[in-house]
Amino acid sequence: MKHTLVAMTVLTCTLFAASAVAAPVTPPKPARNVETRITSDKMTYLADKQQVVFESNVHVQRPDFELWSARLTVYMKPAKKEEDSQKKSSLPSGMAAGDVDRIVAEQNVRMKSENRTGTCNRATYTVDNGVLVMDGDPRLTDGENTISGEVIRYFTEENRSEVQGGARKRVEAVFSSPDKPAKVKGGR
Repeated sequence: MKHTLVAMTVLTCTLFAASAVAAPVTPPKPARNVETRITSDKMTYLADKQQVVFESNVHVQRPDFELWSARLTVYMKPAKKEEDSQKKSSLPSGMAAGDVDRIVAEQNVRMKSENRTGTCNRATYTVDNGVLVMDGDPRLTDGENTISGEVIRYFTEENRSEVQGGARKRVEAVFSSPDKPAKVKGGR
């Protein structure tokens, strides 16, 4: 059962795998570039807010997963002060974006990786702490197994998840296992 829960929550980790960092057990391998393709009907860069917003029919594709949503917003951290002075001379004001702070997928969010799927109304990945939060009727499915609640949190650096229930929705886990005939003690 523990492995099933881990497998189900691994799906959420793969959503933003490029930003997640896990403690390596073996020496790290050289980084390789993994193509991420984002398509949408509209994309807006808001320099003053340090945001990139993809809207309408958003589809994120990577070799290991796919995501669909109505809106995907990438929130950038402000550029570092030392970078600001160097970039000011070459870029117009507001164009020097910093690192990614968080990524938020909203409205009819659906994720897929192999036979694992996830759905919710909002998925938020925060880069600094490596936490993915799914809320708004979140549900993870791995084959015939499902888990749902009010909020699902996956701590990517710890490979740990929490599912919270509440007044509106309790935690519900449904697991399937092979049907084996019961052994009769003392029988032939």
